[in-house]
Amino acid sequence: MLQRLRTLMGAAPDPLPALAAARAAALRDAWGEPERIDHDRDRQHRVDVHVYPRAFPEGDGEGYVLATSGMSDRLMTLPARYDGDESAARELFWYVREPHPAFIERLRWLAKLPFAEGSWLGYGHTVPLPAPPLDGSPFSTFLLLPPALASDRHLFDNLHLHGHGVEALVVHLLSDAEYDLVRSDEGLDVFLDLLDVHRYPPVFDPARASYL
Repeated sequence: MLQRLRTLMGAAPDPLPALAAARAAALRDAWGEPERIDHDRDRQHRVDVHVYPRAFPEGDGEGYVLATSGMSDRLMTLPARYDGDESAARELFWYVREPHPAFIERLRWLAKLPFAEGSWLGYGHTVPLPAPPLDGSPFSTFLLLPPALASDRHLFDNLHLHGHGVEALVVHLLSDAEYDLVRSDEGLDVFLDLLDVHRYPPVFDPARASYL
């Protein structure tokens, strides 16, 4: 009813439903209809996780993309006097073989973390998890990087919130030793070189050996 009154009075529509619809359309244009959507019950900040089957390029096989939808309904808090070019409006992707419920839970947790802490997530950031996503897994720290695939990197190019373009980050998981390297001086560049040396697969492999 409120939306109808606004329309009749000539007021601008609420931007969030419009942004959500545009975001869903961009995901659908890129990957088709989701296999399913894990709906968030949090009415204060709803972050759904869309599950898309996908054939990855360059021989990386079949898998899934887990994509958040709702993180960018709010702007993250960038540092005071921040003069970089990173966006405060983000969504997260995770490339996996199977859409394990724990992966969906951890991804949603990560998407909401900056708003709970008044912080932000950007290129090269690392976030230790309260617990590994799988029992016995040596990987328990998220590393955030831009999508390596150009089509994914530009998926939200036409979406903006309060002057910030909506941009995607892809999550990767690190071992403890890899995490120690990444957070050291110039460690991220060294680790990225290691990924090239080991032909790091973009799809998460919980059985891969730590590179350190």
